[in-house]
Amino acid sequence: MATALAVGVALGTGAALVNNVPIFLGEVHESRENRSGWSQTAEFLSLILDSGWAWAAVAVAAGWLVSKGLRSPASALLVGALGGCIALLGATLVYSILETLFQHVTLGVRTLLFWLVLSVVLGLPLGAVGAAIRRPGWVGALAALVVPLGAALGVVVDAPAAESPAAGVVKLLVWAVAATAAVIVVTCAVRARRSGTGRAGSTV
Repeated sequence: MATALAVGVALGTGAALVNNVPIFLGEVHESRENRSGWSQTAEFLSLILDSGWAWAAVAVAAGWLVSKGLRSPASALLVGALGGCIALLGATLVYSILETLFQHVTLGVRTLLFWLVLSVVLGLPLGAVGAAIRRPGWVGALAALVVPLGAALGVVVDAPAAESPAAGVVKLLVWAVAATAAVIVVTCAVRARRSGTGRAGSTV
């Protein structure tokens, strides 16, 4: 589970850091167009790291990582679910603490509790999906499609801030990567089925 926690901490730290680069550089009151390349790059990254689909993807990745080597499907799903939950809990705690430190604001306990509860509610099924990716056949393939399809849908339902110059680029990049990943998953699944190995999901 240390791996899942490390993944979550990395996400929370990264998201908080890129969000506050303009503050670090004293450019928070400048228009986006007049900010330095560092701030604009950080804004591009923040549009990705602050998105719901990216956090969901981390929970799935954590579930996939911690379920490695487990032969029992039930055990793998359980461990994967816990891994996804731990990853989101770690990310939420670290992100919230760093945001309050960087922006010199008071930590909202109710808001934090809300996101912690949501981390458990969503982290468990998402982590289980990550573990299911290791399953053979179409079960693993369908599980592997959750992240790319979720990302493609995410930039439509919860689109990046329109006022950001990087919003359009982020949308196109996410769609391109999601489409490529989906094609790879389906292709591997079809090839595995034809070869009779049935291991498409485990290779993703």
